[in-house]
Amino acid sequence: MAFKPYLQLVRLPNVFTAAADGLAGWLLAVGTFAAPGRWAPLVGASMALYTSGIVLNDVFDYDIDKSERPSRPLPSGRVSRRFAARLGWSLLGLGLGLAALSGSWASLAVAAALAVCVVAYDAGGKRTVLGPELMGACRGLNLLLGMSQGDRLGGPGGWLAATALAVFVAGVTWISRSETSTGRIQGVLAGMALQALGVAGLVVAATHQRDADPIGLFVLAGVGALAVRAGGRAVQDPVPATIQRAVKTGVLALVWLDVGLVAAARGPTPALAVAACWVPAFVLGRWLYST
Repeated sequence: MAFKPYLQLVRLPNVFTAAADGLAGWLLAVGTFAAPGRWAPLVGASMALYTSGIVLNDVFDYDIDKSERPSRPLPSGRVSRRFAARLGWSLLGLGLGLAALSGSWASLAVAAALAVCVVAYDAGGKRTVLGPELMGACRGLNLLLGMSQGDRLGGPGGWLAATALAVFVAGVTWISRSETSTGRIQGVLAGMALQALGVAGLVVAATHQRDADPIGLFVLAGVGALAVRAGGRAVQDPVPATIQRAVKTGVLALVWLDVGLVAAARGPTPALAVAACWVPAFVLGRWLYST
């Protein structure tokens, strides 16, 4: 299909995981779907800023991808690099504009910090030892963006949740560093450890609520087990295919981590709205790559 390379460029399945972050952050901090004029722009900003990072990543990695991933949209010539650059920067501006549209200076400040981290990662930070941590910061700020209009930006529990999610994503990123090689398990092992630490932090953040719903805690534990299982398979058979599956599992797990947090803090019903983000992510993920 003529439009498929463009959907691959933006990693469309992953965009819905970003929406889950923004929506989960709002529900954690505010707990209601009232005032859609405030939360809808925040969710849109999360999606736009995330997608800009994905697109700009491929723009900056053009020369590397020509040798390591020549079948991708830009190095294969199916999408022009100029178009991708314009799209990426436009989405970055759109994300900031939507954050401003939500009516909160705090939201705009968090979105600006997220935009800085996105560009820093794409422009070269990813190739440093702090690359995975920088990517994790992007996801943590994405959750914080949803919480930015709550009391004290979500309070101690919210900040802990954002930090724990950042740690989990840093783990996924460490694993992804080995996805084009065979036999490299050090990064996979480090990533698995960070994923486990991140899930533990999310459980602590969830139990910050005295009456945390056990369903949410069960979801968090289950997601952690699935991520570790996928990582274990990558360690046993460290080839690109199994490592990429571990990365994909970690990415799609992000929606369920958000679901678990919201279910623990606000109950299962609001969490269903976040869980709905997983459906298009999963369905599209069977057709489009997400790593």
